[in-house]
Amino acid sequence: MESYVINIPDKKANLVKELLKELGVEISAIGSDSQHCNENHIPNKQTLKAIKEVKAGKGIRFINAKDLFGSIK
Repeated sequence: MESYVINIPDKKANLVKELLKELGVEISAIGSDSQHCNENHIPNKQTLKAIKEVKAGKGIRFINAKDLFGSIK
């Protein structure tokens, strides 16, 4: 099964829900106050290490996206 996150304006939410219901699509509403779509995700060791480094002030900082992408080889 594939999953998608679609941001829908509040005014159109009921219309979209009815359309998806008519098409037989299963939906799960995620409010704008939710942190993440996949709350059960557990980061791997490499990701946890990177998070700790950034929180400790380590890592590389970039002024803009152009510099970031320019650093990728």
